[in-house]
Amino acid sequence: LMFSNKDDAERVMRVLPKRLNKYGLSLHPEKTRLIELVTGQGSKPDTFNFLGFTHYVGTSRKGRGILKRKTQSKKMKASLKRLNEWMKANRHKPVEQFIAELNQKLRGHYGYYGITFNSRMLRSYYEQAKRLLFKWLNRRGGKRIWWIQMAELIDHRIPLEKPRIVHSQLGAKP
Repeated sequence: LMFSNKDDAERVMRVLPKRLNKYGLSLHPEKTRLIELVTGQGSKPDTFNFLGFTHYVGTSRKGRGILKRKTQSKKMKASLKRLNEWMKANRHKPVEQFIAELNQKLRGHYGYYGITFNSRMLRSYYEQAKRLLFKWLNRRGGKRIWWIQMAELIDHRIPLEKPRIVHSQLGAKP
């Protein structure tokens, strides 16, 4: 829950456990806390991880503080590790099928993590996926391919899914 007024947040934190208790539910003490995202002079705001994103306060183009989200680094590493294992296990498939299935995985990643202000992490994921693809295509046996040939393959012959923002906050009306 997010509040613009600290008093409102504290009041909800007092009432919420009672209301949840009525239904046999409770708040997890280690996962429930008040976080001040607005910075005072010289102080750095808190960040927190939730649903695979790191939430932090950034600066808008007009210089105001704004809540931003980026892919949590732990989730990024785990996703790349799973992608690497998948490529290793499926590198024997025909290149067209291999890249088509890789594109499905990339679309899924962009579908979840493709939110406003996360384009840098999406681009990083895309670049890492390209490097992994190059690595595993060259471990199929036979003739090795050069990076220039790889670029030709994924840019023109069998395009690799480019990163994109799927969920934009900027056009949303409250």
